[in-house]
Order: sequence, then C-alpha cells, then structure tokens
Amino acid sequence: MPKRNQSRQEAPDETGELKNRLEETEETLRAIRQYMVDAFVVTRSDGTQVVTLNDADFPYRMMVESMNEGAVTLIPDGTIFYCNRRFYDMVQIEGKKLIGVRFQDLILPDEQDAFDAILKEAGRDGMRAEFCLKTTNGNSVPVQLSIYQLTNSTDGTSGISIIATDISERIQAEEKIRSLASKLTMAEQEERHRISQILHDDLQQLLFAIKAQLSFLRDTSEKNQGSLGSSMDLDQIQASLSEAIAITRNLSIDLSPIVLQGEGLTEAMAWLSSQMKEQYGLQITLDAKEDFHSLDNHMRVLLFQAVRELLFNIVKHAGNLEATVTLDQLEGRGRIIVSDAGIGFDVEAIMNDPRTAHGLLMLQDRLGLVGGNIEVTSKVGDGTRVELEIPLDGTST
Repeated sequence: MPKRNQSRQEAPDETGELKNRLEETEETLRAIRQYMVDAFVVTRSDGTQVVTLNDADFPYRMMVESMNEGAVTLIPDGTIFYCNRRFYDMVQIEGKKLIGVRFQDLILPDEQDAFDAILKEAGRDGMRAEFCLKTTNGNSVPVQLSIYQLTNSTDGTSGISIIATDISERIQAEEKIRSLASKLTMAEQEERHRISQILHDDLQQLLFAIKAQLSFLRDTSEKNQGSLGSSMDLDQIQASLSEAIAITRNLSIDLSPIVLQGEGLTEAMAWLSSQMKEQYGLQITLDAKEDFHSLDNHMRVLLFQAVRELLFNIVKHAGNLEATVTLDQLEGRGRIIVSDAGIGFDVEAIMNDPRTAHGLLMLQDRLGLVGGNIEVTSKVGDGTRVELEIPLDGTST
C-alpha cells in the first residue's frame, strides 16, 4: 500500500516536470522565431538540445539585426535555424517561413552543386564565393556568401554561419565599366579607320600623283638628252616615293585591316598569318575550331590586336619563327591560344616587372574591362603559351 501511494505521488511530479520543460522549450522557440535571441541546434551524444545566447550577448544580437548584410545560421545539415531581417528582405520571404528551409533551396539550381561543395569545404577560416539567391517574385539577387563552420570545443556546439552581401550595385557598376570600355574601343577603332582613310584617300593618292609626274619628267628629260645626274636624282626621288607609298599602305592596313569588316575571326586570323609570314618570316599554324560569329565588332578588333601583339612578341623574343594560333570555345567562353616552342621565360619574374611586361599587362587590363582574362604559361627553354578568354554571351556590352 505505501508503494502504491509513492507511485501515485511520483507520477504527478514527472508530469509537472515534463510540462515545465515543454513550456520552456516553446518559449525558447517563440523567442527565436521573433528574433529576440540567437540560437543553435546542438547535437550531442545524449540527444539534440537548443542553446541560446545569454543576456550579456544582447548587444551582439542587436548588431546582427541591424547590419546591412544578411546573417544566417544553419544547423549542420544546411537547414536555416536563424536569419536576420536583412536576409529575408533580400529573398523577400517572411522570416518565420525561412526557419527550417534548406539554404541550398534558395540558390539558383545551376549553382547548387557549387554551393554544396563550398559548404563542405568551408572551415573555421571560412570561404567566399558568389551566387544568386532566388526571390519570391521570380527574380534573383547576386550575393557574395562568406561561409564559416562554427565549432565550440568546450561543449561540442556546431553550426554554420553565412554572411550574405548584396553585390547588385557592384555588378551594375562592372557592367557600366564594360560598356564604357566597349564604347572606348569602338571610338578608337573609328579613329583608326578615319586615319586609315586619310592615308589611303589623301596622302597615298598625292604621293602617287607626284610619282607619276616625276616619271613624266624623267621621260621628258631623257628625250631631251638631259644630264645623267638629273636622271639619277629623279630615280632616287622615285625610289623614295615608292618607299613612302609602301609605308603608308602598310600603316593604313595595320590601323584598320579591311578583313575585320567581315564577321568572325577565322578569315582575319588567316590574313594576319599571311602578313606575319610575308613581313617577318613567322610561320603560323592556324587551328580554327570556332569562328566566333557572335562577337561584336569591338570585341573582334580587340582580339585581333591582342593576337597580333602576341605574334610580334614571338618574332622579337622567342628565338623561333614558328607559332600556333588556336580558336576554341569552352563552357560558353571563347578561347584563343597563341603558343610557340621558343626560349620561354620566367612568368613570375616578367609579369611582376611593369617595364618588361608592359604590353601583356595592358592587354590584361583591356580584356578585364570586357569580362575576359589572360593566362600566360612559360618556362625557360620550354616555349610560351598565352590563353585569351572572353565571354560569348553578350555580357561584355
């Protein structure tokens, strides 16, 4: 009988204790949903436990709530357990609806694999990468995500911290810069074309006329049995004029090659190869796997000038008069590879010296403005390989 009474007394006590614990848990969860506290889900050997910051961390919570970057806390499986107001403003989803959502599901589908890889690799030092977050209106927000693994060695607390920075303005600024760079290149090409026309239509025609007049005078002088000295002077003048005409013709072609007025790059590269062979004896093997028909005129001119500059470098420095030019495409980006089997050089030493690498650095800057890049690979005694990469999707305009 006493044992039965003892059991009856223990049952209400256990029920009351469970009820109190349940109320405490509900209160904690309510506070988390209202963003009154920061919290983590902690997985321990004896089960899952909610851990919240104490009152001493209130200034920290206020800072997180008022910061201009989105702040998100994930449990180890990638589920959102906390986010500040700035983050749910970014994705245009009410805060309490984000709790329990997989962060990966907010990333654009074609970027989710890359996000998963970074999420797994991010350690305490963190990793950064750029992604696009989906919004409820069907648009996307470009962001830079800084991802950190959080681990407390004392009590085993674990979680993932993500800081999301909206980079929309930066991307818009970059697009404006690229647009300005494109316009600058077009203006430069128009000026080159104007100078080329002046050389061709005015100066060359004038030189031709003088040469014709001198030829007429020479014939007249010979018929009138002019002096040998006068005849030789006229011959010298004619030779000088012929040289001047050749120089202006080549300059006109160099400034604005007629071949660039067409489409694509294959024909232009073939013409350039023949010019380099004729003028400098450089034998070029052209491997055109892609013609780049979709390129804008300014981009085609920029690439033509870049390849010509690289071929000039081979003539001047490689110690070898053979080169290969490859036109290719990889993952939506155009690639042009200019390589030689010459003496090569120390890439790090040259590229870190603005005086010796002036041309390559200028080319790097110009390609960067239109969304492209340049990669130089070389080793002393083992030739040089320069890869130019540019966008083909129109993002450079």
